[in-house]
Amino acid sequence: MKTVVVIGALATAAVLTACGPDESPATRVSETPAAVTSTGASTTVAESPQASAFTATTVTMVGDYYRVDVPQVDGGTYVARFGFNRAIQDGVLQWIGHNSLPMDSVSSRDSQMVRIGTKVLSGHLIVTVYGDGAAHPNSFDLAQVTDIDTGKSITLSDLFTDLQQGLTTLSTQAEALVQQNPKATGYSKSLLTPVAEHFQTWVATPDGMRIYLGEIASHAAGNIDVTVPWSALDGVLKPGMRAVVSS
Repeated sequence: MKTVVVIGALATAAVLTACGPDESPATRVSETPAAVTSTGASTTVAESPQASAFTATTVTMVGDYYRVDVPQVDGGTYVARFGFNRAIQDGVLQWIGHNSLPMDSVSSRDSQMVRIGTKVLSGHLIVTVYGDGAAHPNSFDLAQVTDIDTGKSITLSDLFTDLQQGLTTLSTQAEALVQQNPKATGYSKSLLTPVAEHFQTWVATPDGMRIYLGEIASHAAGNIDVTVPWSALDGVLKPGMRAVVSS
């Protein structure tokens, strides 16, 4: 089962000291430019031509019992860089603080994604934890979307004029897309009902809202994601929001 963390403006005091991304915290032991793909922790980056002021980086957060590579950005404006980087770091810290993981006996594999638009930054992180003797690994799934102008997180409530109408549209669109995915045969309809919990892990792409639904079918099928076109959400998006999230 996946663990989903809602990313927001957090001030977390957990296992690791939470410092700002532009300080020199103990959390940051290495920082390297993200490539399109890299060995080990896989990082992908998609960038619009106008957004060259930002670059994608990977920062390793370490403590006594864990080591997690997280997607970050460098350059650009301070408010956007700080808002995006801090939200992801705080999300990881919240997960660590809420889970007593036997990290001395597990290994983790990270998958990362960063997208840099002209008005929005998006990041996604999956940490897969393999425990000794466990039949299946557990995974932690985190996504962050930041408005470049304000540095604030864009939430589901920020997207839609009416949250419940937006969730209803997402539910209908997502289920139609899941039905087209042969990997999702036997998916659980109860995990696609119009409640925020089911759709809160998402990133903004030019084509649409990419939603990470998790293991809605079976563990063997893995994590399922769908991309709902922005055109399918035009009727429920707040005025001007499509121009931001599709940039």
